[in-house]
Amino acid sequence: MSGLMETEVLIVGAGPVGLTVAVELARRGVPCRVVEEAPAPRESTRGCTVYQRTLEVFEAMGLPVDDYVAEGARMARRVYHLFGERIGTVDMAEPRSAHPYPLVVGQNVTERYLERRLADLGVLVQRGTSAGAVTQENDGVTVVLHHEGGRRSIIRAAWLVAAQGAASGVRDSLGIAWREWRRFTGLRMLQIDARVRLPFGLEPDEAHLFFGAGGHVGCVPLPDGRHRVFVVRQSLEDAGERGDPRPAEIAAAMEGLCGVGEVGLTEGRFAWRVRLQNRFAERMRAGRVLLAGDSARVFAPVHAQGMNTGVQDAFNLGWKLAAVAGEGAPETLLDSYEAERRPVAEELLARTERSLDFGVQESPDRDALLGAIAVNRPKRTQLAIDYPDSPLTRDLLGDDAGPRAGRRAPGRWDGRWTLLVLPGPRPDRRGIGRLMTGLDPRVDVIVDVDGEASSALNAAPDAPAFHLIRPDGHIGLRGGLEHAAQVAAYLDTVLGPVPPRNRSTA
Repeated sequence: MSGLMETEVLIVGAGPVGLTVAVELARRGVPCRVVEEAPAPRESTRGCTVYQRTLEVFEAMGLPVDDYVAEGARMARRVYHLFGERIGTVDMAEPRSAHPYPLVVGQNVTERYLERRLADLGVLVQRGTSAGAVTQENDGVTVVLHHEGGRRSIIRAAWLVAAQGAASGVRDSLGIAWREWRRFTGLRMLQIDARVRLPFGLEPDEAHLFFGAGGHVGCVPLPDGRHRVFVVRQSLEDAGERGDPRPAEIAAAMEGLCGVGEVGLTEGRFAWRVRLQNRFAERMRAGRVLLAGDSARVFAPVHAQGMNTGVQDAFNLGWKLAAVAGEGAPETLLDSYEAERRPVAEELLARTERSLDFGVQESPDRDALLGAIAVNRPKRTQLAIDYPDSPLTRDLLGDDAGPRAGRRAPGRWDGRWTLLVLPGPRPDRRGIGRLMTGLDPRVDVIVDVDGEASSALNAAPDAPAFHLIRPDGHIGLRGGLEHAAQVAAYLDTVLGPVPPRNRSTA
């Protein structure tokens, strides 16, 4: 590429996904620029449910999570109704996380906290700017930027991340087609934020789900006393269903499905008709361009997982791209991004399809509904997501030494590689010393002397063991004290040799 690079990474899109990538790069010292077509920050509450794993991610990124949580509403329980009868309540608490409950907070608030964190790191979002044609060469990309007022400019970057959403011009410019998963023809979804009046009261920390003949209704508490209301129903006619729905239309649809009597909606805002579809891009990487969030896949929003999964896409991608762009790690590290995140999205796409099919039955069965609730509950938190088949996953131990490689390691991690040593019942101090001698300086060390980490991991190894924890909190390598050579070889493969500026500290 002729000319100097103007930035190491250009990020197109300043929603939660693009901002997460930018924060992960900036806090590791990788120069980046963020452009956003919208001239002003978001005002709507669009993606408003934030699950436990996403709260863990935000804390690891350095967001003031206590302040953030204080602006939202805790979702403590989900209450289920079938044909007007209350049939069950699910406690949403997850004791394995430092953030046990999901948070309901407007996406506008989430983006404000992310953008503020990015600004603290010295990066400002360039608004009113969209990306046009993209040209790739061996060492970078050239992007045409369109600014307000019709002005155009050209920017050169070593890497490009497209986080524009489903209508990604970058993806289209590269000719990456959608691999159609499913269009949910014959189904309609209506959504609004409003104050809800039912024959019974709604507790401020309870979400209610109503299942009826041919559809279902959700009421999720928002921090201002409103509820996010959504209605999914069978609809064979398109006549008259144009433009944003009115509260009266949504209330009438609710009455037909809830089975509890008259429904009222007041002080409604952000009403919209949701297009129900599942899609996946043919690939998530094309040379030096990477797709993240809805630029790579689109979920029908019945599980409120789109934004959460997108943030975790970005968190996964961020540390890897920082290692490649800023530390000279081999570019093959970026191949693990799609290898790890595509199966997560495909499982969610399939689960979304099953849920939509189940939720619009004419005669939903009580036992089947309760069974589906029990199966889906642990998956919502995203704490159980693991990468057993990742090229970054290697396990040298049996099952008795705690969670296997690829799993999330419970606890608080600061975004660096960490060697967590579990001394076991008979600590081998010399062996532990040999393991740490000459350890890669890019790795922090924690020796679990008091057993707190072993307890959190639910690990009781018979002999001393270690977990090499990745920057995103997943276990990359697990082994014993005799595997010091394997630790060095693993890190050389994943990260490449220690950069010269770090060797003196080895």
